[in-house]
Amino acid sequence: MSPDSIRTYQRYMASLYLPYGVTAVRDVGSEERVMPLLLAWVKRTPTAPDYYPVGADLISPDPNHIPAPWQIEVADSAAAAAKVREYYALGIRNIKLYWRLREPAFKGGLLEAQRLGMNVTAHVDFNIVAADRALSLGLRNFEHVLAWLPLALPQRAIDSIYQDVGRRVRTADGQFAGFFYLAVPEEWNAVGANNPRLADFIGSLKQADASVTPTLHVFAQRLGLTWFTSAARDFNEDASHFSTSDRARAIAGYRIMASYVKRLHDAGVRLNIGTDTPDPGKSVLSEMLLLHDAGIPMGDVFRIATLETAADIGHGSDLGAIEPGRRADMVLFSGTPLTRPRDLLGPKLVIKDGAGLAQAADDPGRAHSPKLTFP
Repeated sequence: MSPDSIRTYQRYMASLYLPYGVTAVRDVGSEERVMPLLLAWVKRTPTAPDYYPVGADLISPDPNHIPAPWQIEVADSAAAAAKVREYYALGIRNIKLYWRLREPAFKGGLLEAQRLGMNVTAHVDFNIVAADRALSLGLRNFEHVLAWLPLALPQRAIDSIYQDVGRRVRTADGQFAGFFYLAVPEEWNAVGANNPRLADFIGSLKQADASVTPTLHVFAQRLGLTWFTSAARDFNEDASHFSTSDRARAIAGYRIMASYVKRLHDAGVRLNIGTDTPDPGKSVLSEMLLLHDAGIPMGDVFRIATLETAADIGHGSDLGAIEPGRRADMVLFSGTPLTRPRDLLGPKLVIKDGAGLAQAADDPGRAHSPKLTFP
């Protein structure tokens, strides 16, 4: 990557993040072929968000799965540990373990990263490495509250839900449009609001001092519960054809999922802000509003979005608060979002490294994009 191309990408990414107050970003998996760009971005600049890459997502080989461009296969524990060391030697300090990683490689990558003092986050799902097992192995940063569903539902119940939802969303051309956004809420409907297995797991998370990135917006936006909705990128994200009754059931399931996020907070489990969607800066603001909608006070939502998230990407000592010795990153709101949460969406000034200044001159909720200017 030439210096000019790096600056071009930085400016583009800055437009997605800085106007919304996001000054630091942890990646969750990128193609290794763009590693020169990712590593060049680690060098801080006041005109783009700080960037912390994880390399590619680590997965196990599977004859029935073709790795996505941002996934790297590691055959066993030794290979996973070797890949972690390779990333560490490049200067990477965060690692992402994906649910397709089987236990020997999962354990090998996790323990090697921890030995090196790296931060590990993981999406554990489908009981390849169950969430409670991952916790017992030493994982402390969990992505996606939805990934716990296999702890509470037997596989036969999940299969039955998938078959029923598949019949309901199958389109005339044979596509299962929006399947994910109906099936997962139906799983939460089956789990219910007071599942003892999940209650026990929440207690275990607190005891282990673990953290969770809920990613509520990715579902809520498809159900009409957010202040903006990213355009569906393909049929998988198209929920426009849901019937009125299906949408109501999906919203009920989402509310149950959000209630477990509130229980996490009430139990003292650290939460983080993450998006897993396009329009990432806007999605951060939406995620904050959804946490508040779930019953979390706005003061605590701000702590989640600053101190707690900074700590769980390994920067709790230099990001997340306005104190001597920390980086001079600040967001100045024209409104009072602590008492009027939707003031998050109003005009704001974003100061990066005490020098760069991004100005959101208009409410990001309007149809046009906010302006981004630098000195």
